[in-house]
Amino acid sequence: MTQRLFHVGSSPAVRTAITTAFGKEPSNEPATELQSGDAVVVEAFASLAGREDVLGGNAFSACRAWKQTRGVSVHIVVRTEDPTGVLLARFVLADGVMRLDQQGHVDGLEHLAPRDRGKTHKNIDTLLDRYGAALANADQSELAGRVREWESSVSFLQRLQDAETGLFDGPYTALKLDEEWKRSQRFHLPLSIVLLDIGTAAAAMPAGPDRSVLLAEVASVFLNECRDIDVLGRFTTTTFLFLLPGTPPLGAQALARRLLQALSSREYSVPLRPAAGVASVPMAGISDRRQFLVVAEECLRRAREDAGASGVVVAWE
Repeated sequence: MTQRLFHVGSSPAVRTAITTAFGKEPSNEPATELQSGDAVVVEAFASLAGREDVLGGNAFSACRAWKQTRGVSVHIVVRTEDPTGVLLARFVLADGVMRLDQQGHVDGLEHLAPRDRGKTHKNIDTLLDRYGAALANADQSELAGRVREWESSVSFLQRLQDAETGLFDGPYTALKLDEEWKRSQRFHLPLSIVLLDIGTAAAAMPAGPDRSVLLAEVASVFLNECRDIDVLGRFTTTTFLFLLPGTPPLGAQALARRLLQALSSREYSVPLRPAAGVASVPMAGISDRRQFLVVAEECLRRAREDAGASGVVVAWE
């Protein structure tokens, strides 16, 4: 259950709505030293500049800061005529978004009411007890048998891998780009692309064992530096695409520089000249996945021409 409740703002209508939802008056004290179970309701339209507990003087930066503490819930109130505020609130991972109209009515209170976490855990325990016997006999399941059969054969994903690197091939990477783009747009989550090329010397190598060894070594660097949820694909002979779900611009830029540094720390059969282009959404001017890819490709072109620092060019420069 909620331990403490904070109202960061000055709207009487919002304060009344909070009191109704929680059954108690919220505190007007600074929202500091938050603990798991605390809840903060902050008004995006309030005058928050100068408040030490509001990072950056705005509700959205403060939301990200408050949510660094595990178990803290943050709800942002925007005006009904401000659709951008709703998108920003979701982008900073607010637990709920409420809308205040000109008549003082607050919409979205159903997401504000506190939840009984203890009751939720009891329900889960009951469910596990109920199906425990079925889970114990899973080896006798026809479906489990089919899964074992598939696992013992050449997996579907293996068929989608590039033979020289073990990374995904271009067509499958393009399919994942479309999938992650739609997910990013639907849930208002950041998505980044890194396009990385290892240089003309590697591209000039003929197909054969020497090139395969080189590309395998390069791929091992990529796999060591990336997360399991990232999609790593080979687009051309020496150009690789890294699709980074949930990754904001600075995170993608940091990864690109880390990849280039890791490549430069090793010796290869031919000299590598790696360069990388980085693009992230949401970003003004990018409205579909093709534009997203074209922007990243243009950044890679500039990086190849030494237009960026350390071989990396980012779309927001």
